[in-house]
Amino acid sequence: MKTSLRKYLAFFIAAITMFSLGCSSDISGASDSKEPLHSDVPTDTTENTGPTDTEPADIEPADTEAVKPDPPKGDYKKMVFTSEFEKHTFTASNGEELPYCLYVPKDYSEDYAYPMLTFFHGAGRRSNENGEQVTEAVQGLYMPKGTPIYDAIAVFPLCDPDSMWVDVYHTISRYSIEEVKISRNMQAVVELLDFLMEKYSINPNRQYVIGFSMGGYGTWDIIMRYPDRFAAAAPFCGGGDPSVAASLVDIPLWVNHDSTDDIVDVSGSRDMVNAIKEAGGELVIYNETDWRGHNVWDYAYGSAEFQEWLFSQVKK
Repeated sequence: MKTSLRKYLAFFIAAITMFSLGCSSDISGASDSKEPLHSDVPTDTTENTGPTDTEPADIEPADTEAVKPDPPKGDYKKMVFTSEFEKHTFTASNGEELPYCLYVPKDYSEDYAYPMLTFFHGAGRRSNENGEQVTEAVQGLYMPKGTPIYDAIAVFPLCDPDSMWVDVYHTISRYSIEEVKISRNMQAVVELLDFLMEKYSINPNRQYVIGFSMGGYGTWDIIMRYPDRFAAAAPFCGGGDPSVAASLVDIPLWVNHDSTDDIVDVSGSRDMVNAIKEAGGELVIYNETDWRGHNVWDYAYGSAEFQEWLFSQVKK
């Protein structure tokens, strides 16, 4: 009995010793290893020996300037507030002093070509106080976090209480751009955009314009007078000149209006959209509701779908 017990004890001690030696060997091997178990980063084993004497002799430097890429998409976590807009005043050649607010992306770099958005406010935001035009509706544009407007230069001109973007009262749903000349404010806006194009690194093929109510008229007006300038436009509850619809067939448009609008008659948008389609235009998105009244911009401006559509357009 004692002999059997001693045999079992000897066997148990030997097993414990072998197990301890095996674990010690595994732990030692893991701690001494310099290489990771795997890596997602490829290793470049090519030695960099610098330039050689066998460079091809027929390669010539490019004689054209490299095209700047679009800016990388930002990851912004908070809404842009009024205090984050730069406030400026632009003096046009006609002597008009145009106040405007400007949004420049936080990580702006001359290495990229940025899209530029122009926003025309409505009559209710006319003021002598620069900054009044970037409340409410404008703030809605920055509500969806990380949407393309965060990576765009955006300009918000301000119309004074005694002026309009277009010299037409809102009860007139259509007008002639031959009879109604460009307003002093609109002329100042056009010159301001030219100034900003020179000052900042902006992609000329990614200029956009939007506006509502009086600003809807302004949006129609500027694309009718300068149809080759913008990559896309979104005139909401405004009106224009259907006789020049043929010049707008190649501009992607997003148009909103409500049939119960008692401020600007829905015929203003209907007439423009129908005339463009009759002229062969197929790039119009028209949304007509029957219960929102005059306010048809809030639900669109706060929509990521609207902004993705707008900023995806590139002028050809």
